[in-house]
Amino acid sequence: MIALLILVKKMKNKRNLVVGGSLAMAMVASMTAYFESSGKVITKAYLDPVGIPTICDGITKGVYIGMEVTPEWCRLAKEKEITNHSRPLQEVTYDLKVREKVAFTDLAFNIGESGLAGSTVMRRLKAGDAKGACDAILMWKFAKIDGVKTDCSKQSSGCHGIWIRRNAERDVCLGTISVRDAQKLFINLPVGGELWGDNEN
Repeated sequence: MIALLILVKKMKNKRNLVVGGSLAMAMVASMTAYFESSGKVITKAYLDPVGIPTICDGITKGVYIGMEVTPEWCRLAKEKEITNHSRPLQEVTYDLKVREKVAFTDLAFNIGESGLAGSTVMRRLKAGDAKGACDAILMWKFAKIDGVKTDCSKQSSGCHGIWIRRNAERDVCLGTISVRDAQKLFINLPVGGELWGDNEN
């Protein structure tokens, strides 16, 4: 009986975690690849629009300029990053739909695990308001450009790609578009064609 309770507790702690081999992992990996690098796997490190060394399709942890990796390294690193960025979703006490996991994990991949953990998105999820959490994704529409907080929902902002990404994440979350439709929005953007949102308001 004790062993069963420990197993149930371990399984509960994994709830909503996006792990390798799952449908959610494949969908998040596919969506972030388009949002981060227009679907390209870049095996040589480069500086993103805000000067952060980046490689593959959005990997930044441990990356330095001059670093070169293989496509397989990119795949494994991406899986690890996606799992790490989905960790805040473990705090949600009910099962999220795959599309919701995909949207919230993509948001975290862009704004950071701690950004998601402390957000209105998470407060609404914890309160049982998944639809409200999907809508709250749109609060993450700002980026710093040359040190100035900029509203990326404005076409002329220089970071409008963030606003396109937020709308795509919200629409995937609500089920009004598919991941494939979301990818089409980014297929022609140049690498580094959008900046990260840095806060929700």
